[in-house]
Amino acid sequence: MNKLLYRTKTILIGLFVLFAVTSCEQETDYSKLEEQVGKITSLSELGTVEYVISKIVKADDNATWYKFGDRKILFSCKATLKAGIDLSKLTNDDIKTDFGKKSISITLPKAKPLSLNMKPEDIALVYEKTSITRSSFSNSERDAVLAQGEKNIWESVPTIGILADAEDNAKLFLESILKQAGYTKINVEFKNKE
Repeated sequence: MNKLLYRTKTILIGLFVLFAVTSCEQETDYSKLEEQVGKITSLSELGTVEYVISKIVKADDNATWYKFGDRKILFSCKATLKAGIDLSKLTNDDIKTDFGKKSISITLPKAKPLSLNMKPEDIALVYEKTSITRSSFSNSERDAVLAQGEKNIWESVPTIGILADAEDNAKLFLESILKQAGYTKINVEFKNKE
């Protein structure tokens, strides 16, 4: 990683930690602060929004010519979807500063989904019906139904607004941190294409 890029990331994250610590109005142990900044600078993603999505997942396995009867299953589940900015994609050209004028311009990568987590305790079997001539859904079949539900959530990401919220939050966060650092002219934009 280029030294200027690393230094800029360190400054941004360091400013955030400094802002958080000074806003608590407590005495600061600078050796611990430096240690925390070191831990945070190893991160490459800035998660700025989290949605909890409720999803109903169902499957029908109707009879075919060689199967008599049908099977139906319905799950209710909650998934946690996080989105933010991949800071590892920042380049030297993305950050321009003029310390004399106290101005900074940052062009961030577009927001992207960072993680999707569907915990087992957030999955509930709501309904299952199996004809007497058919066997119940196996564990692998149930897992396949839930995997399809997870896939549907991933596919819905562009339409639910989480990426726009992630970009808005990232912009507000960085503007606030940079203002606290003393910058008076702050411009945070996003790249048009990845």
